Amino acid sequence: NKFFENNLNVSETSRQLYIHRNTLVYRLDKLQRSTGLDLRVFDDAITFKIALMVVKYMKYMEAIDY
Repeated sequence: NKFFENNLNVSETSRQLYIHRNTLVYRLDKLQRSTGLDLRVFDDAITFKIALMVVKYMKYMEAIDY
């Protein structure tokens, strides 16, 4: 969520997470390889964010035994 809070800014996100910028880039690349989504591209980031929201909603619905 930090990446989204920082408007997809790698440098600011890595600073706030106290990790090296290259570490964050590596993790974003790893995520891209596994999902096919590059979170540094706005459309892909929106798709990923919506997917996270759906997962959160599904867990909520499961918890209330819908």
